[in-house]
Amino acid sequence: MHAQNLNYLPSGASNVTTTYTDLGSDGTVITTPNTDDANSEVQAIGFTFNYNEQAFDNFVLNTNGYIKLGPTAPVAPYFYDGPQVTTGGPVNNTAETNLLLPFNLDLESAAAATAEYRVVTTGTAPNRVCTIQWKNVSDKATATIGKQLASLSFQVRLYETTNRIEFVYGTATAGPGAEAFKSAAVGIKGSGNSTTQLISATKGSTGAWSTTSFLAGPYTGNAHNIRKSVLPDAGRTYRFTAQKANDASVSAVYSLGKLPIPFGTPHVVRAFLRNLGTNALASVTVTLTVSGANSFTNTKVVALPVGAAGTLSFDGFTPTVAGTNTITVSVADDDDNSNNTATYTQQVNSTTYAVADPTSTAAIGGIGLTANSGANAGTGILAVRYTASSARTVTSVTARIEDTRTIGRTLYATVLDAAGAILGRTDDYVVTAADISTTKTFTFASPVPITSGNFHVGLAQATSPTGTAPFFPLGTQAENPTRTGVFFITGLTGGALTDVSGNNLGRFMLEAVTGPPVTCFAPTAVSVNNQTATSAVVNFTGPANGTGYSIIYGATGFDPNGTTGATTVAAPSSPFTLTGLAPSTTYALYIRANCGTTDQSTLTGPIAFTTLCTPPVVSTFPYTESFGTVASGLSYPCGITVADVNSDNNTWRIPSSVGGNVTMANAMVYSYNSTDATKGANDWFFTPALSLRAGSRYQLTFKYKTDATNFSTAEKLEVKYGAGATPAEQTNLLWKNESITNTTLTTTTGGTGANQVMPITPTADGTVYIGFHAFSAPDQFNLYVDDISINSVVTGLSDALVRAVNVFPNPSAGMFTVEVRGANAKGAMKVEVTNLLGQRVHTATIRDNAENRVDLSGLANGMYTLKVLSGNDYMIRNIVVQK
Repeated sequence: MHAQNLNYLPSGASNVTTTYTDLGSDGTVITTPNTDDANSEVQAIGFTFNYNEQAFDNFVLNTNGYIKLGPTAPVAPYFYDGPQVTTGGPVNNTAETNLLLPFNLDLESAAAATAEYRVVTTGTAPNRVCTIQWKNVSDKATATIGKQLASLSFQVRLYETTNRIEFVYGTATAGPGAEAFKSAAVGIKGSGNSTTQLISATKGSTGAWSTTSFLAGPYTGNAHNIRKSVLPDAGRTYRFTAQKANDASVSAVYSLGKLPIPFGTPHVVRAFLRNLGTNALASVTVTLTVSGANSFTNTKVVALPVGAAGTLSFDGFTPTVAGTNTITVSVADDDDNSNNTATYTQQVNSTTYAVADPTSTAAIGGIGLTANSGANAGTGILAVRYTASSARTVTSVTARIEDTRTIGRTLYATVLDAAGAILGRTDDYVVTAADISTTKTFTFASPVPITSGNFHVGLAQATSPTGTAPFFPLGTQAENPTRTGVFFITGLTGGALTDVSGNNLGRFMLEAVTGPPVTCFAPTAVSVNNQTATSAVVNFTGPANGTGYSIIYGATGFDPNGTTGATTVAAPSSPFTLTGLAPSTTYALYIRANCGTTDQSTLTGPIAFTTLCTPPVVSTFPYTESFGTVASGLSYPCGITVADVNSDNNTWRIPSSVGGNVTMANAMVYSYNSTDATKGANDWFFTPALSLRAGSRYQLTFKYKTDATNFSTAEKLEVKYGAGATPAEQTNLLWKNESITNTTLTTTTGGTGANQVMPITPTADGTVYIGFHAFSAPDQFNLYVDDISINSVVTGLSDALVRAVNVFPNPSAGMFTVEVRGANAKGAMKVEVTNLLGQRVHTATIRDNAENRVDLSGLANGMYTLKVLSGNDYMIRNIVVQK
């Protein structure tokens, strides 16, 4: 008659590491008709094995990774077909009973060697062991998922008397299929699928096999999921211990693997206890023993009802000697002494916290963060909580890096306060192949201060340009159940911390390396203001004990700790004025506080600032400005100024790229006021100072346009000149257009006619500024000015010749007419054409009182100067070839 309850509990199952020993030629080969979906003949165990309140001395092996106790073979279907099966249980045929399933999946022979099945019984009564082995097996490819395991070997071990069951896994090799996950059934089954008759082993496919946990009943989430990149470590063992009457278990010790003194003390060791037996335990003595470099003993007495499981905290202890401690937690002998003791190794030191046991190895694979969809890599911080009894600093974080998919990805370390606010971070680091399966140190540019109490160190997975596939960078150590209140995740910006102990990810291999507390804090609120061409004012807030400050500045990118490329000045307080700077130069600035003869803060910086230019006085012509080479950090070319007369914060600017409503970059652009439709344009920009000479004539040309986005707009622009760069000083009108609708750049022409730009003819030497004034109606659109050019004409220019000569069309594709009427030429007349470099590119002879054709079709597009000469007199006209 079948038992009501399976005599095993999930709490009695453990995930440990033993030694996998291949049977070689020992024992007996188990023959099967084939290696695909086949049962063996009945095989002898060699002793009586008690399971599910029945006595068994034989079994039948199925090639798909499980045995059925007793003489009856299982019936098809023979393998678990994934979590989509709705009937529950570890195999499709839910009626099967008394199953031990170390790896139930659709299996076949490995490609490299034929599958072999073998059994051997070793030892002497009453402590014999029966070992059943599957060797050289592989998962079978499906229509959609390729092989994940090219070869795998594993065993079931049955122990006489204790009735312990172990599933032990050997070395596996990755399969040739594309990476994907498959679901295997792993566990033990009695008479049904209820929570009292079935124990299932479960893990996510990206989790190391060391993270497998156990639950009662059929799968409710992950099965025992696998993938080719996460293989079992040799010796990985899932152990199922049969219930005893009296069985107290120490499942785990929770301590620190590295403990700094004195500020990491007092230290509290905890242990996870279970009652795995069938009897309530009214009084269990639990003893903590610390031996080695330091000694400590503490005893607690607890009651453990049937099925009880929980964490016991011991009294805090304070080690005083650096060295290695062995931490042991034990209970008194009972019906099963194999689970009465657990240990932890601890290194007492002066600087470093670590939760990882220094004598334990990292689990295969790693852990990481993935997006909610599960398809793309996520970002965030994996964090460990530590506690300091006094203020300290964190100087670096060390992390175990795993998973080859981390190569090329970006990581950095962080320090967070008790609530998860980020206190500091290291620079980004791109992982290389040499980092995999090693410990990487992330050093902070300046030590990060922490206060007494809880703090966190974290490893951040940052956005990476090298791909979006999930990756799992952080190494862990197996710890099941994983302790609470220690392992967390949060976003890249910090904030609320989520405890992930329930996921049984294991111990995060993240260490915090600390240093002495800060006694001289770095200046804060550093800013640079009021720049001139040669000076700037530095403002900052210093610490209360600051006696002076060192300001270090130099070209961007200099090393503030080096001996070259920087200038250091002493500042007694804030604000402080830097002098002797170079105009139009971008600097980087650092500052530190001095709190005594030898006590200095870390550096704050770099703070970037740029000095103003020395406005030029233009005395060489032609003067041109295309607005395409604005110096870094300057809003306008040196000498160009603006006036926002209506103070609406909408004025002339130079966009560096096309975007939004802007259709042309690298030009002076006035944009309409989009927030106050009642305000029209009233905005100026001015050229640098122009040094003009009497007796010369100066001609301005420029290009202008508006945008076609809104055809109802008509922009307004006027150009004036005067003695100063203010609207009030602009007293002389050169050009005005109150109906600008052209949406492509139009070039102005010089002259006195309609829509022509008047020449400037100073009567005395002096300095003037040319101003461009946008005065469009409210709620119009964009207005552009580009390619300003000012040419000078020396003495000898004939006003009579200017009136006698007309050049048209202008612009032209190359064929120009030079019409001369009443020049009263005193001899032959000539035409000379020069480019903007002053190079003569065309000459011709023309006649008075005639329309003379000048063919410039062979010239490139651009602006040229056409000079008409008659004896010692001449006139000049700017022309544009535009094909």
